[in-house]
Amino acid sequence: MESKYVSGRKIFKRVWFWMAVAVVVILCGVFYFIGSHTAKSELNGKKVSLEELVEEIEAREVLLGELKNKTESWTKEVADIQKELQEAEKEKNEALTIIENKSRTEEEMKELQKQMEKSNTELSDLTEEIKAKRAELAAAEGKIIEKKQEPKILPAGYFTVGKDLPVGRYKVVAQSGFGNFFVNSGSKVNIILGDSEIGVNEYVFYADEGDEIELTLTAKFIPVE
Repeated sequence: MESKYVSGRKIFKRVWFWMAVAVVVILCGVFYFIGSHTAKSELNGKKVSLEELVEEIEAREVLLGELKNKTESWTKEVADIQKELQEAEKEKNEALTIIENKSRTEEEMKELQKQMEKSNTELSDLTEEIKAKRAELAAAEGKIIEKKQEPKILPAGYFTVGKDLPVGRYKVVAQSGFGNFFVNSGSKVNIILGDSEIGVNEYVFYADEGDEIELTLTAKFIPVE
C-alpha cells in the first residue's frame, strides 16, 4: 500500500512540474509577444521602433546643441550691438555737448562783440573829447597841435585848395630862404614867409575849398588841429 501511495505522489509531482513548465513557456511567449509589440511607440503620430526613437532623440540633441551654439553667438552679437549703441549714444552726447558749448561760445562772442563795440564807441568819444580838450588847452596856451597826417610840400607857384591841397587847417613853414605867401591875391593871407627881418618863420591859416594860393618859395603845409 505504501509503495502505491509513493508512486502516486511521484506521478502527481511530475504532473505539476510539467504544468509549471508549460506555464513558464506560456508566460515567456506572452512576454515576448508583448515586448515585440510594445517596443514601438508613437512619434509625431507615427509608430516607431525603440532604435528609431533613440536615433530621433540623438538627432534632436544635436539640433539642440547647434541651437545652443547659435543662441550663444546671437547673444554675443546682441551684446556687441548694445556696446556699439552705447558708444554711439556717448558720441551723440559729446556732439550735443560740443554744439551746446559752441552755441554758448557764440552767444558769449556776440556779447563780447557788443561790449567791444560799446568800448570802441566810448573810446572814440573819449578820444574826441581829449582832442577837444587839447585844442582848448593849446588855444589857451597859444600852442598848435600837429596832426599825424603827412605834410604837403608845395614849390613856388599857384595852387588851388581842394585840388592841389586838401581843405583844412595848416601850419605853413618855409623850406629855405624866404618869399611871398598869398591866399586869394592877398585878401586872405598876405605875408613874407621865411627867414628874414620882415617875414615870419611859420603861419597858421584855414584853407577853404577853392582858395587860390600863390608862393614865391617852397613851403611845407603841416595839418594841424
